[in-house]
Amino acid sequence: MLQSLLQRAREARAAELGDGEGLEEGFTLIELMVVLLIIAILLAIAIPTFLGVTNSASDRASQSNLTNALTESKAIYQNNSNYIDPATNNPILTTAAFTTSAPEFKWVQGVSGAGGGCSASSGNNCMSMQIVDVGAAVDAQGLVLATFSQKDSTCWYAVDLEAAPVSITDGNYTGTGTPAGVPFVTTGVAPTINGAAAANAGVYYAKKTASVSATNCNANWAATQAAFKWGSSYASAPAN
Repeated sequence: MLQSLLQRAREARAAELGDGEGLEEGFTLIELMVVLLIIAILLAIAIPTFLGVTNSASDRASQSNLTNALTESKAIYQNNSNYIDPATNNPILTTAAFTTSAPEFKWVQGVSGAGGGCSASSGNNCMSMQIVDVGAAVDAQGLVLATFSQKDSTCWYAVDLEAAPVSITDGNYTGTGTPAGVPFVTTGVAPTINGAAAANAGVYYAKKTASVSATNCNANWAATQAAFKWGSSYASAPAN
């Protein structure tokens, strides 16, 4: 009788353990280490990719801002066929004119020094602007813009040349009560567009990726640098 009960107990226990397999349930230390290693490898791959996507998105946002700012600025240009203030005949339009046309941006007059530029503390909507001479002194046929990309600390620039640039000086360029304008091309070494000396009207783009500050993420800085390099698209924008 007792022997029969013991035999039945053994059979029931064997059924519960699945013929002994249940005794091996759980993970070994080696298995856990392999899983952790796989997770570490996936994180090592995913984190740089995520950061790259984030930086790329920030650049796209800055480029979109520049494109929209250029569109609004061209609307201002179309009213007078130049960037001269019609009320005062002053070659320099103030930031107020741009703010009225595009209030979504924080417009900054591009002047030499940090006060005329954008930086990490300026916010995503900062837009530095500088009206320039293009084909002759005091023609106000061009506009340089600069904006700061927050995530990767890149400055993006755009220039709208409404005339073919020639070698000029700004000796006759005077403004009343506003910062003096600058020529897009000065005597000496001219800025380059797609690797050649500036020669054609159009919209061109550039960027700065190293040592970016409000002093150089500045429309005035881009307009006054000898041999400043421009490209015909955001993708081909050279670093300066």
